[in-house]
Amino acid sequence: MDINFPKRIFLKIISMIFNDFENEIISWDSNNNQRLIIQLVCKEWCQNLRLLCTSLSLSKSNIIPLFFKIQNFGNLKHLEILNVEAPDVVTKVICNILIDPNINNSIKHLKSIDLSLSNLSNSHIHYILNALKCNKSVEDINLEGNQLGDQSIYDLSCFLLNNNTIKYLDLQNCDSKNGLACIGMLLSKNDSIVSLNWSNNDSNSSIDFLCHGLKLNNTLTTLSLSGCNIDELGAICLGEVLKNNNSIKYIDLSTNQIGDYGAISLANRLRNHPTIKYLDISCNNISQSGVEEISNILQSNKTLKKLKIYQNIINNNNNNKNTEIEIEIDENEIFFRNSLDEIEMMDTSTTESRIYYNYTLPRQMIIL
Repeated sequence: MDINFPKRIFLKIISMIFNDFENEIISWDSNNNQRLIIQLVCKEWCQNLRLLCTSLSLSKSNIIPLFFKIQNFGNLKHLEILNVEAPDVVTKVICNILIDPNINNSIKHLKSIDLSLSNLSNSHIHYILNALKCNKSVEDINLEGNQLGDQSIYDLSCFLLNNNTIKYLDLQNCDSKNGLACIGMLLSKNDSIVSLNWSNNDSNSSIDFLCHGLKLNNTLTTLSLSGCNIDELGAICLGEVLKNNNSIKYIDLSTNQIGDYGAISLANRLRNHPTIKYLDISCNNISQSGVEEISNILQSNKTLKKLKIYQNIINNNNNNKNTEIEIEIDENEIFFRNSLDEIEMMDTSTTESRIYYNYTLPRQMIIL
C-alpha cells in the first residue's frame, strides 16, 4: 500500500493546534487537553490507515495485538506470517481469522495467506484446512518451507478436491517424497488451480503420477519443479504430456538432472506448443551442443518468449567450464548471454516482440 498523505497538511494541523496555545509553554502530561486532541487525531489517522491497508505482515512482536484489531483492516487482501517462531500461535490466529464470522465478514476481500517458514506440522495443517472450509475468498496459499511430509500433502489434496476457490499453491521445500502422487490425483480432478510450485521436493520417483494428472488437466498454467531431482526419463515423460496440454504457459525445470537427451526431447515436444511462454532448464548439465540444438528447435515456436539455460556445462576444446547462458526471444534476434560476455546473434525475424513475464506472484507486504 502506498499512501501519499502530504506532510505539509499534517504539519499545518499540528501548528494550528499549537497556535491556540498563544506561544505558552505547556507541560506535556496526561492532563493536557492539547495532547489529547493530537492523540485523537493520530488515532483517527491510524484507523484510516488500517482501513486502506491491503497487505499486512504479522510478526513475532505484533501478531497478538494486530489479531485483536484485524477487523479494522476492511480492505485486507494479503496476509503474511513473518518470523513467528510459535506454530501453535500461528495456527490459532489463522484459524480464528478464518472461522470467526465477525472477522470473516470484516476482511471479506482476503485473497492470499502466506504461511511460509512457520514451522507448521501435520497437526497444524489439519486445523488450518478445517478452518479454510469456512472461507470462500482465499485464492492463494503459501506453505513453503514447512516440513509437512506426505501425510499433510495427502490431507491438503483431499481438501482441495472439494474446493474450487484456491488457485495458487506454493508447496516448495515441504519435505515430501511421495506427495507428488497425491498432487497428480488432485490435478486430474481439480479445475481451479492455475499455479503449482513443487520445487525442492525430491520427486523423480513419482513424476509419472504428476504426468497422469496433467493429461486430464486443462487449467494449470504455471508449473515449477525446480530442484526435484528429475532425470532424463522424467523429462521425456513430462514432454509427452505437455505436448498435448494447451494450458501450460510457464515451466521451471531448473536444477534437475535432465541432461542433453532429456532437454532436447522436451524441446522437440514443445516445438509447436501453442501456449508455452517461459521455459527454465538451467542447471541441468546441458552441453554447448545441446544448448545450440535446443535453441534451433524452439526457434519455430511463436509463443515462447523466454528460454533460460543458466549454469550448464559448456564444452570448449574438451575442457568443461561453468558459464551462464540466457536466450531471450527478441523481435529480430536471439541473444546468447554468458558470464564471459560473449554474444552470438541469430536471425529470428519471424518471432514476436519480446515480453517479460513474471511467473511468480508478487507479495508486497507492509509491516505495521
